[in-house]
Amino acid sequence: MNDQGAQPTMKEPAIYRIRVRGHLDAMWSERLEAMNITELRHKEKENETILVGRLADQAALAGVLNTLYEQHLPVLSVACLEEG
Repeated sequence: MNDQGAQPTMKEPAIYRIRVRGHLDAMWSERLEAMNITELRHKEKENETILVGRLADQAALAGVLNTLYEQHLPVLSVACLEEG
């Protein structure tokens, strides 16, 4: 499905992609619901980190976003890639 196609619900699992500005070490994966963490390096602007993974529900998504907020990492986008 494309980024706009998935229709997540409050209580069902879904696969999400979250982009943040800055660096997040791979050791954070366990704390972030075992999401896969990839860093994109840019020459002329600040690096980005992409997290992709299956989250159990919207509460898990909120938990991940809250942890990113606590680490002072600006969220650039959140996309639901696939539901269920």
